Amino acid sequence: MTRTILSLIMLATTNPAQAASDLAVLPQGSYGCWTAGVASGPALTDSPPTFTIVRGSSYESASGTGTYLLASDLLTFTRGPLKDLRLRRNRDGFWQQIARDGEPGRLKCSRRGVAPLSEQANAPIAA
Repeated sequence: MTRTILSLIMLATTNPAQAASDLAVLPQGSYGCWTAGVASGPALTDSPPTFTIVRGSSYESASGTGTYLLASDLLTFTRGPLKDLRLRRNRDGFWQQIARDGEPGRLKCSRRGVAPLSEQANAPIAA
């Protein structure tokens, strides 16, 4: 009951215009992903996902199509084969996987053909 009341208060006090201002879309193009390994560790044999932003908040991958949500520096795939994959833009301009516990994962992604160290390489386009 208390949780429901708190939820209603939060909804009533949220400014939709302010919340929507954090939403953006990624630049169209192909994005490649890789996993960071350790030279002294075992070889990595997994094949990381690749995806292409086709328009708006839609993407395509080898396994199908889907949608994503980009809010500030957090990219969340909401539908399709990459559903529930969460990436956060790090200070180097790469997108790094965020695990369920909130810790950074090994998977990193960037837009192909663009140097990720450039701030414009992965800059969101205002929606």
